[in-house]
Amino acid sequence: MSRHHEPFALGALRAGTIASAILLTLGISGCDTGGDVRDGAQPLGQAAQPERELDEPAADIDIGARSTEEGTAARNEAAARTDSSQADDADSAIGSDAGASDEPGSTELAAAGATGAASAAAVLTPTEGKQASGNASFIEMEDGLQVVVTMAGLEPGQHGIHVHENGDCSGPAAEAAGDHFNPQDVEHGAPSDDPAQRHAGDLGNISADASGEAELSIVAEGMTVQGERGVAGKAIIVHADEDDLSSQPSGESGDPVACGVIEVSARG
Repeated sequence: MSRHHEPFALGALRAGTIASAILLTLGISGCDTGGDVRDGAQPLGQAAQPERELDEPAADIDIGARSTEEGTAARNEAAARTDSSQADDADSAIGSDAGASDEPGSTELAAAGATGAASAAAVLTPTEGKQASGNASFIEMEDGLQVVVTMAGLEPGQHGIHVHENGDCSGPAAEAAGDHFNPQDVEHGAPSDDPAQRHAGDLGNISADASGEAELSIVAEGMTVQGERGVAGKAIIVHADEDDLSSQPSGESGDPVACGVIEVSARG
């Protein structure tokens, strides 16, 4: 190379060196800044991650489920206790009803109330110096008046039983009750006789066992709770002796040992 061209070559070499340095510097700067995360962008080479909902942490789901399960368990336990309590109440109510039905005539009166049938009842108490007592119920049926009587404290054997004309048991021997209930003014007879040919109050006999207890259940044809042949407002009497069902005017059944006033029962 001639000396004439040497200054020019050295200048070009310096210019090329400077340019290379500039380019190298720019490249390094680009590499340094290219990896930065700007505006929430993911770094290059890193897979995008799904955003987590900040207001519902994953742990909250398990806690909520657990709370729901505990709440359901608590409600189930409370319901079980309620059912048990109701069952106990029902058992108590059944026990009370069973106890009530043990009383003489209560079953019949309950049935009458449930069906709306006319019914009446009486409590028989002892006359002076006697020990007999009991209960009577009267329920209208299609074929007559169902009469149920239970007694205790009687002498063993047969005892005449009749409805008397007055609803008054006063007097040492219930004298205020008057004669047999006899609205048609006919003769005394048996309950199996034609209703038109006997006293309406003729109920025959009630039989006491060795312990003095007795029960009678018959349907008295032609009798009612109220009306001309109605028993309401009358008295029912159990006598000391057996009714022979033919002697006048009362079958030779002896003195009253128990008497009760017949009263209409409330309808169901």
